[in-house]
Amino acid sequence: MKEIPTVEELTACFRQLPGIGSKTAERLAYATLNLTSEERAAFERALEDVDKKVHRCPNCGLFYEDVCPVCSDPSRNPKQVLVVSQSKDIYSIERTKSYHGTYFTLNGTLSMLHNRTPEEIGIPRLIERIERDGVEEVILALPTDLDGETTALYLQNRLKGTKTRLTRLAYGIPVGTNLEYLDNQTIAQSLEGRRDVSQEKKDLPGGDKE
Repeated sequence: MKEIPTVEELTACFRQLPGIGSKTAERLAYATLNLTSEERAAFERALEDVDKKVHRCPNCGLFYEDVCPVCSDPSRNPKQVLVVSQSKDIYSIERTKSYHGTYFTLNGTLSMLHNRTPEEIGIPRLIERIERDGVEEVILALPTDLDGETTALYLQNRLKGTKTRLTRLAYGIPVGTNLEYLDNQTIAQSLEGRRDVSQEKKDLPGGDKE
């Protein structure tokens, strides 16, 4: 029997979301068929509102509605930048109430497998901001998987020899864990105990020293 074309199209849309495989996307698509007209209309309105009202800050990458709550806050320390790989990680840090600097959101992490280059994830923009604002400390809050480590080592090499101090979140974060799955106390402890990696001598995975 031939599949319903419109449901197939909806399934394809769900499949674009992170962590959603083919089977889950199909279940979600068919689940929408069981929604009432009112529920479906509310779902559509929510998507339209997100499209119209939510913006991404060109400076730090945080999603917001009115004004960026970070970049519009004069009490923030502009000489301190915490780097994350996705915007929602900023909220994980902010909930700890233990960080008072600014942020920079990369478009993911470096990946040879997925052809994500430094330019593609925004590293040149980060370097430009560091130089322009005279940033004194860059704090890396990246995933602890292979791609996150590769990104951290790349930035370490790029900032080597500069006056910018490079630190990373410290103890309490298991290898392979993303910030969104950690509790506030663990993140706060990691911020407080971050370690300086500016002068560490490490090569990129695979022997690439660029």
